[in-house]
Order: sequence, then C-alpha cells, then structure tokens
Amino acid sequence: MNKLIELIDAEPFVYGINFKNKVNLTVYEGEHPTIVGANGAGKTKLAEMIAGKVIVRSGVMRLSFLPEGVHYQKDKVIKAGFESAYTMADYANMYYQQRFSATENEWDAIQNTRRPTVENLIADLPGSDKGIWVEKLHLRPLFPKTLLMLSSGELRRFLIATILIKKPEIVIFDNPFIGLDAKTRIVLNQVFADIADRQQMIFVVPDVKDIPEISKSVIPCRDLEYFPKMDKDKFLADKDFLQMIFSKNNTNELRLPEPFVKEERQFEIAADLRNVTIKYPTRTLFEGISWQIKKGEKWTLSGPNGSGKSTLLSLVTADNPRSYNMDITLFDRKRGTGESIWDIKKRIGYISSEMHLYFRENQPCKKVVASGLFDTQGLFRQCSDAQYQKAQQIMDTFGIGHLAEWPFLQTSDGEQRLVLLARTMIKNPDLLILDEPLHGLDAANKARAKQLINQYAAQPERTLILVTHEPENVPECVDRHFELG
Repeated sequence: MNKLIELIDAEPFVYGINFKNKVNLTVYEGEHPTIVGANGAGKTKLAEMIAGKVIVRSGVMRLSFLPEGVHYQKDKVIKAGFESAYTMADYANMYYQQRFSATENEWDAIQNTRRPTVENLIADLPGSDKGIWVEKLHLRPLFPKTLLMLSSGELRRFLIATILIKKPEIVIFDNPFIGLDAKTRIVLNQVFADIADRQQMIFVVPDVKDIPEISKSVIPCRDLEYFPKMDKDKFLADKDFLQMIFSKNNTNELRLPEPFVKEERQFEIAADLRNVTIKYPTRTLFEGISWQIKKGEKWTLSGPNGSGKSTLLSLVTADNPRSYNMDITLFDRKRGTGESIWDIKKRIGYISSEMHLYFRENQPCKKVVASGLFDTQGLFRQCSDAQYQKAQQIMDTFGIGHLAEWPFLQTSDGEQRLVLLARTMIKNPDLLILDEPLHGLDAANKARAKQLINQYAAQPERTLILVTHEPENVPECVDRHFELG
C-alpha cells in the first residue's frame, strides 16, 4: 500500500504546551484510523498537525498529495469538528437567543438581507454529486431552514455533507457522532462504509464506543503522549493498556462543594407549559404540548434530532421571546406578569450544545465558571475571593482545576464542556437543565459528571431536566420521562 501520511520524529509547536514525545506515524491509502484518548490527551492537536493547522517544529511530515515540505493547502485536508460551524455562518455576530426568533432566523439585520436556507447553501456548492449526500444524510427536510434554525444534530449532518461535497484528500472527523440520535448514528456509520473506498478519513474520539465501524486501527494518546498505531481489536482487548490510556483519579469520594445560594425559595411548580405551539412560516415544530414539572422532580426529555427539544426548553429558560404569548408558569408565577428574564435565570442552571457553540468569551476558565453565579456568558464584574474560591473548588471536583487560568477557547471541546458543566452547577440552582451534558466526554468524565449530577439531584427540593440520545447517560436519579416527536 502507498503511504498517505508519514510523520518521522515530528514535534508539534503549540505555544505554552510541552508534548511528551515526538510523533512517528504512517497512515496508508485506504486506511481510516481513529485517534483515541481521554479529554485533553492531545487528540485534536495531532489532528490539527495533520491538517496543517499546527506547525511542525521539527522532524519530518509528508502528505502524499502535497509537494515535499508543504504541509497545508486549502481544502486538501479538512477537519470537521465542533468549531467548524463557524466556517458556515457569522456566529461571531450572532447570539444564542436569535435562533428562537422567526424574524432574526430569516433576516440578517447587519447585511440587510434574507439569510440563506440550507437549500441555498447546498446549491451554491460546486460538485455534481450533491444530491447523493443530500439523500444519504437526509438533508431534504432541512431545505427550508436557515443555519440558525438547525438543531445541533441537524447542523452536524449538514456540515458533514458540505465537506464531502468538496471532495478533499482527507477528512478528519472530530467526534463525528456527537449530537446525533440513534437512527442518525446508524446512517452515518453506513455513509462512512459506503465512501471508504474513495474517501480517506481519520476519526477523533474520546470514547472507544464512538470508534466508527469502518475504522480498523487506532492511534492512542494520553497526556500529550502519542503511542504507535495499533490494530483496533488488539487495542480493545488489551484491558491494561485501555486502563492506562483512560485512567482518571478515583471518583468514590467526589463531593460537590457547599452551595453559595443557601436560602430556600418557596415554590411548588418549577414549570407548567399548557397547550404550547411553535410554528414557523414553513413548518410546525410542535403543537399543543402540555408539560408540568413539579418541584423536586427529575425528568428526561427525549426525541429525534429536530423534534424541538431545545426550543421547548427555551420556553422554560426565558430565552424564547414567544413565551410571553403562551400559557406558561415558572416557579409559580405566570409569564408576562412583571417578572424579568434575570429573575427566572437566577433560579436555573442550563447547558446545551447550542449554548456551547455561542460561548466565545476567551477568558480564563475560572472566570467562565464564576460567571455562572451571575448568569452571563463570561465574567464582566469583579468577583470576591470567596466566589473565586468556590469556582476553583467546583473545577477541582470536576477534575479540571488545572485549567483555572487557561484560556477557555484554547482547551479541548471535552474540557470546555466540563468547564460549562461546572459553571452550570456552581450556584446549586433550583432547576438544573442539562441538554446533552455529556457530549464529547470520555468514559471516566461521563462517570464523574453523572455522579455529581446524582449528588445534585439527591437534594429533594432540587429539580432536574436532562436531554440525551444515549440511555446509558441517564443518571440513576431520573424517574420521569417526556418525549417529543
């Protein structure tokens, strides 16, 4: 087989990071390896080096389709990760609540023009086989939507299609299954199998269960150390090596810090939605939904990608302006009777993939966590020493205390998710809403997060709503279920 990628004693250069070893790796044509390791292990850094986004400080790096010494050429190697959505829309000039406004969904006030739909964006791409990917990834139902209207799973499918249409030499799929329901995961695994003979792929995952079926070899890494490529089946069978790659500190003694907010706020009903409907000019998202959540109840919310889960939750979190015109009661008070958005938000902790996408404040992680005390996306006021200490304590509990002074946007996606989880839970809110909270986490961090969620839920007066497509990610405390679509 011909060599596709060759790294010989290659040393990546990333300011402020010291890698433990030089990288030696050969990937052959027709091979689709998976870079695998725990959160923060260095997976994405290796992927970015192959994609030409990280400079090779020393050693040799060869890509068979580029001239000797050339490590980057536009669209030859494309990395599809969580941040890739920023290449498709001007998210820097958008804010999270925009996606729930029909007017702002469809009209760009800055450019004074109508936002393009998925159909428009697909039509503008070059290539003669666009229809193949539209059908394989079930994009036709998304055609009337703008990017702002897409759920995280729908956005992922669209992103994958746009990349495959460009026909790059190599596609690096970073966490390809994140945000996808079970049916779409099966579809995507089949897509990978269908294109394996004509598209070179590399995968990046934090959990062995997310290794795509088509991938037969793995590149393990741990704490910025890269191990030789090995056969996937041998890797999965070597329990000692797996334990070493994914080892974490013992979680038996995990305890959430004492909460800042100790006063009890009296209420009986956390949320009561009666006959609520969300319609857009081209479609109805859901109609006539009623759901009552009492104080102390623990719920899961489920439904396929695009069924409206995040939009339904936006009516509870006060992010959706339509809630004023609906029959909704929050914390025993009917919406539109004089309460402010901040009166509601101070009682709620909330995390979602969509919120993560819009969280672009590159502050030290400790400040991001502390911002949860004030319900802002970033810290814009002076914290007391006690508040910073609380932020440090909860970061230590989540196993990310070492990131306290590290810029948020320079951490890995999984580490960012842990930072945002700590931010969500720091004030011990009356209502905790977790929309796919374990996205992008390795198995040990999932177990840690689930244990801490269970500790929160053990407080009988605290209320929980959790969204996940993966039943194994549901904490034991959950005993009620609501399903959409």
